[in-house]
Amino acid sequence: MWRPIERLTRYAEAAWIDLRVFLAGKTDPDSPPLRLRFVGDGDFEAVGDELADLVLAHGRVHPNSTLLDIGCGIGRVAQSLARRLPREVEYDGFDVVRGAIRWCRRRITRDHPNFRFRHVSVRSSEYALFGVPAAEFRFPSPNERFDCAFAFSLFTHLTLPEMSRYLRESSRVLKPGGRLVATFFLLNEESTPRLASLQGLYRFPVIDGPMRLADGANPAEAVAIDEGALAAEIIAAGFRRHTMLRGQWCGRAAAASFQDLVVCEK
Repeated sequence: MWRPIERLTRYAEAAWIDLRVFLAGKTDPDSPPLRLRFVGDGDFEAVGDELADLVLAHGRVHPNSTLLDIGCGIGRVAQSLARRLPREVEYDGFDVVRGAIRWCRRRITRDHPNFRFRHVSVRSSEYALFGVPAAEFRFPSPNERFDCAFAFSLFTHLTLPEMSRYLRESSRVLKPGGRLVATFFLLNEESTPRLASLQGLYRFPVIDGPMRLADGANPAEAVAIDEGALAAEIIAAGFRRHTMLRGQWCGRAAAASFQDLVVCEK
């Protein structure tokens, strides 16, 4: 069930804070307002830099790369990349939240015309009431367009059929040798036994085949996937190899990222 009242309440609370900041004259024009920050915790710029580091470390980005940001949100990664990459790089990002796309166009594309953003209409129990089902969505890009695609905190909101579709679409739009850099909550021999001791949504109490959900009534809130089942989907999508780097989310002391990082090569 989509939760419009809860989301509207959070939006109103954040908008009130935005107004107080504006009246105090402390608004930062380069940072998105709180009411539009719908994904992720922590310092906006610092987290964006950390995720951009993962793209640069694992995506084989070069001075003439073409990049696709799947579920770009409010431009958390895009802003960091725009500060670092040459203008020869071409970036495309899309997201289901129209207000986020409008902000990115006004604030990022204005100064970096090689960074383009598009709103897509895809249905989600967490983010969008209307649109095409995610399991049927076709990325708005031609075949073999990109050198690197990346998706942070995106697959963690997709059920298995939707993950399968997005993996296949990622493979379709990547050039041969291109890479997908994406984050997941992976279920394996180490993480699964720890779930009962975790807090909040990371307990994933609802079992649905190879998936575990944070909320059965709202599947898109958070999804964990069996590592073996995901590996099979990656192969079926047309990727020739992949690497799984385990994250901190289930209590590991040291890891490259909070969520598990998966790098796939076409």
